[in-house]
Amino acid sequence: MVKFILLFAILAVFNRQTSCQPKIHVHVLYESLCPDSISFVTQQLYPIWKEIAPYVNIEFVPFGKSASLNGGSEFICQHGPRECLGNKIQSCALNQILDQTTQVEYVNCFMSRFKKNSRDENELGQSCAASNGVDPESVTNCRNSIEGIRLQLIAEDLTAKITPSFVPTILFNGQFNQQAQDDSQVNFRGVVCSYIQQLYPQACQYLRLT
Repeated sequence: MVKFILLFAILAVFNRQTSCQPKIHVHVLYESLCPDSISFVTQQLYPIWKEIAPYVNIEFVPFGKSASLNGGSEFICQHGPRECLGNKIQSCALNQILDQTTQVEYVNCFMSRFKKNSRDENELGQSCAASNGVDPESVTNCRNSIEGIRLQLIAEDLTAKITPSFVPTILFNGQFNQQAQDDSQVNFRGVVCSYIQQLYPQACQYLRLT
């Protein structure tokens, strides 16, 4: 019991410290129908998010190897038109979600269902939006408007700074590192830990990130 209380007190101190101290920044450049993107979100990121959340600022960029034509009047995507639709839907929903943990919950839900139910044209992640506090109708309105185009063009600009050769591409503190990229696909927990330790040397010991 004493050990449990001590561990709880230590974690509480870390949580207070990290609420106002620097965090590492993680960008996830991905595609809505990409098998590797789905695997990363559902098997690498989502299972450990609650552990790393106090130490990480995360930004999702749903675009990948897509391209815009004529100022966004059309998009071409690696896995076809439905992927373009999924990218735009996620851009619209994420733009309405301010809380990072809720964003992670939404993306995990969407990526788990969108490809799995790709034969159902009516499956557009509505339940994922609703369960995370977003009105599905507002997402529909966004994706059918200039706002949805604008958000995807922003995602394209962010992605173009890297021009990823592999999707998903994971950036740490705005930088691409090939070793961190490769390792993140199979051991995101360990990679994040290596960055967290630079700010909070003792954090990984208590979070069991290695």
